[in-house]
Amino acid sequence: MKIIKRILSGLLILLILATIAGFAFVRHLGHRAIPDYNNDLSLKGLHAPVEVYRDNYAIPHIYADDEHDLYLAVGYLMAEDRLWQMDMLRHVTEGRLSEILGKSFVDTDLLLRALRFSEKSERILAQTDPATREALDAFTDGVNQYMENNKRRLPPEFGILRYKPEKWEPFHSLNMVGYMAWDLKAGWSEIILSTLQKSIDSVRYQQILPDLLRIQPAVYPDKSSKISTSKLLPDMMLHLAFLQDLGADVLEASNNWAVSGAKSTTGMPLLANDMHLSLSVPGIWYQMHQVVKDKFNVSGLGLPCTPLIICGHNDSIAWGMTNTSVDNLDFYEETVNPIDSGQYAYNGKWKNFDVRNILIKTSTGEEIEKTLRFSDRGPVVSSFRKIPGRVVTMHWAGDEMSNEFLTVLLLNRADNWNDFTGALKTFQSISQNVVYADKKGNIGLYCAAGVPLRKRDIPFGILPGDTDEYDWKGYVPFEELPYLFNPVNGYVASANNRTAAAGYPYHIGSWYQPPDRFARIIELLSAKELLSVEDFKSIQLDQKSKMAERYMPFIMNALSETKNMNPVESKAYEILKSGIILWLHKVRQRQFLKHGTLSSSDVLSPMKWAKNFTEALTE
Repeated sequence: MKIIKRILSGLLILLILATIAGFAFVRHLGHRAIPDYNNDLSLKGLHAPVEVYRDNYAIPHIYADDEHDLYLAVGYLMAEDRLWQMDMLRHVTEGRLSEILGKSFVDTDLLLRALRFSEKSERILAQTDPATREALDAFTDGVNQYMENNKRRLPPEFGILRYKPEKWEPFHSLNMVGYMAWDLKAGWSEIILSTLQKSIDSVRYQQILPDLLRIQPAVYPDKSSKISTSKLLPDMMLHLAFLQDLGADVLEASNNWAVSGAKSTTGMPLLANDMHLSLSVPGIWYQMHQVVKDKFNVSGLGLPCTPLIICGHNDSIAWGMTNTSVDNLDFYEETVNPIDSGQYAYNGKWKNFDVRNILIKTSTGEEIEKTLRFSDRGPVVSSFRKIPGRVVTMHWAGDEMSNEFLTVLLLNRADNWNDFTGALKTFQSISQNVVYADKKGNIGLYCAAGVPLRKRDIPFGILPGDTDEYDWKGYVPFEELPYLFNPVNGYVASANNRTAAAGYPYHIGSWYQPPDRFARIIELLSAKELLSVEDFKSIQLDQKSKMAERYMPFIMNALSETKNMNPVESKAYEILKSGIILWLHKVRQRQFLKHGTLSSSDVLSPMKWAKNFTEALTE
C-alpha cells in the first residue's frame, strides 16, 4: 500500500508540475510578442532619430525628418503590431495558404495563383518612380529588421503552426492592390446567372434579375431622371436575396459624405467616412499618424503590409472612400480546338493557351501538382465555378495595369482639388467614390474607377469568346468619369448605391446596393440648415431604416390578415402595431409643426391615427 501511495503521490506531483509548466508555456507563447512601447530602439539605416508616441489606444504617432526614416519606422511598428496578419495576407496573395494551414486549401491556393497578384506587382515595380520605390524599400527594411530583431519573440501563431516568416519583399506590399481589387470586385455572380439562364425559360430568368439599373437616386444625379423607386424595391430585394442564397456575391456597405462651410456650424467643411469591409480580428485597418518635418502631416487608416494612409486627412485636405461597384469582371466561353485541347479560337485563328504547371506545397511537406491555363484575356476559371463541359475564362480589372499605391502616396501629400484629382488618375483596379474636403472650403466627390469600354448587348452572363467583339477597348477617360465639386446644395454623399443616373453615356455597373442608406443620409443632411460634428456622429450612429419604413405597410397588411396566431406571435404583432402607431403619430406631428395643417386634437391623440393607418394599409 505504501508503494502504491508513493506512486500515486509521484504521479500527482508530476501532473501538477506538468500543468504549471504547460500554463507557463502557453502564457509565454501568448505574451512573448507583446511589445514594450516604452523601450527605445536602435534601427539600422536611419538618417536621424525618429520619435514615436503611442496614445491611449496604442495608435502610433510617428515624427521623422525625412520620408525614408518615416517609412522604415512604419514598417517596424506595423510588424510589431500586425506581423501575423501581414504574413497571412502575404500567403493569401501568393496562393500559399496550404503551406501553413494544410491540404484543404489547395484549391483556394490554385484560384489565388490564377489571379496573378504578384505578376502585376512586379510590373508596377518595374515602372515605379524613385520616390515611390524609396517608400517601399524603407518599409520593407523596417519589417525585416523587426523579424531579425525578434526571432525568439514572434507572435504565437508562428509557434502554433511551427513555421517562421520569410524575408519581406517590396512586391508583397503591392500585392495588397490585387487583394483589395478582388475583395471589392463586382460581377462574380454572373456565372451563376449564366447557369440559371440555361436551366429556366426566358420569362423566369428575367424575373430574377435585379432591376438595379432603374433604381434612383444616384450618387451623381442627372436632373432629367424622374424614375420612381417605390414600386421597384420590394421585387429587387427578393431578387438579391435569391441570388445571395445561391452563393452569389452581394457587396458589403460603406458610407461617406461631406458638407460645405455654408452648411457647417464651424464655417468650414466637415467630412465623414465609414468603410464596411469583412469583420476580422484584428481588423483590416491600421490607424496611424505620420509626420515628416516641413513636408507633410497625415493621419488616418492604412492597410497591413503597406506604409501609407489610405483614407484620412493631412493639413490641407481630407478624403474617404466607398465602393463604386463597377462591373469590372467579365467571363468568356472559349471554343477549344477539337484536335488540340491546348488551343482556343480567336478571330478565325487558333491560339495557344498559356499552360502553367503549378506546384503547391502543404504543411505536411507534401507537394501537389496542378495545372493552370490562361488565354490572352485571363485564367480559365471553369473548374473553380464548377461549370462542366465548358471552358470559361475571366478578364478582370486586377489584371490591367494600374498604380493605386502611387495614388495613395500622392493623396497623402495633396494640397488642393487639382492635386486630389491628379492623384486619382492611376486608381483603376480598386474603383471607389472618393469624397473630398479642404481647408479652403471646397467639397467634392469623384468616381475614381477603371470603367471598361465594351459592348453591352448581353448585360449578364458568359460572353462569347471566339472573337474580340466583347473584349474591353480600354477605360472611360478619367475626365469623363462622374464627379461633383461644390454642388449648390452644399453636400455630397455616397453609400454604394447606383453611381450615375440613366443619362450617363457609359455602363458603370449593375450590382449596386439599394438606395435606402443613401436616402437616409441625404434626409439627415437636409434636415438642418447647419450641421455640427455632433450631428455627424448622430448620422453615423443612426439606426432608422428607410427600407423598413417603406416595407412596414405591406408587412402589417399581411399580418392583419393572418389567422390563428399563437400567443407569442399575437404579442409580437401587438408590439409591432403599437410601434407603428407611435411612428405615424410622430410623422403627423412633424407635418403639423412644418405645415400647420392638423388640429391640436389630432396631434395630441396618437390612437386617432390608428384607423387612418389601417385604412392606408388597404389602399
